[in-house]
Amino acid sequence: MHKFGLDSSNLKTEAELEGKFLEDGQLERITFPNELNQGGEWRVKEWFFEKGEVVNPGDILGAVENKEQRFEFETFVGGKLNYFKQVGQRVEANSVLAEIAGFKKN
Repeated sequence: MHKFGLDSSNLKTEAELEGKFLEDGQLERITFPNELNQGGEWRVKEWFFEKGEVVNPGDILGAVENKEQRFEFETFVGGKLNYFKQVGQRVEANSVLAEIAGFKKN
């Protein structure tokens, strides 16, 4: 994440600046980066949103951990959040962690 300063800062991440909301019917899958797969066994540690909640570009969705590191991941798109991996479930390279779906806005 490219955010500097305190959480109360008005600085914006790249996702917040360049992100977009998905249109109805569009899907975006968030996958576990292959580059992190060399760090041992990773597992989903926690989610910061519930299934079906609306997320915005730049939101931190959840975290995965191994014995030595923690990785929090953000979204570059907005929409409704759907999960594929449960807390405690093992994560492998390029596996889908979550899916964000576009929806009709009233």
